[in-house]
Amino acid sequence: MIAFLESLSRLPGVEFVLLISHDGVPIAHARGCSESAYEESLAALTSQWLNDLRQHVAPLGWHPPERAFLRGARGTLVLRSSESACLVVVLGREAAPEDVRLSMDSVLARIERARHGRSQVAPGSSASAGATEPPPAIPSGHDGVLAEESLQPDPHHGHSPSN
Repeated sequence: MIAFLESLSRLPGVEFVLLISHDGVPIAHARGCSESAYEESLAALTSQWLNDLRQHVAPLGWHPPERAFLRGARGTLVLRSSESACLVVVLGREAAPEDVRLSMDSVLARIERARHGRSQVAPGSSASAGATEPPPAIPSGHDGVLAEESLQPDPHHGHSPSN
């Protein structure tokens, strides 16, 4: 997971990358060009801000925001939320939130895929024990009659359509 965050932290203008839970607990972090350690306070601030946004949007009947950014004098705070975690990126003054949009989406998607992959296979258990294979996209002759077998042969075999 840290490898995913480090790839994002190497982008130009990125000072700090943080993955937090929805209740404000830091999960992992990576530093870009900044060397300050403020992940706990940043996690609490951003999770509270995201929860406030959700509370204000919910009465309107809108979907909760998945992406938000707050621009300040020293830089920009960019949030990208998923069902299980929130990705926080602190940008310097020269960077824009649009510069990291696709990178944040791809990192969060990789984290979600990794999380879902671990939850499907329990540690110490066999992945194939009790799992059945899904049917193939193209059916084979082993399980039932093929669609081609039920077709009748063409009575005009070898004639061109213009005859």
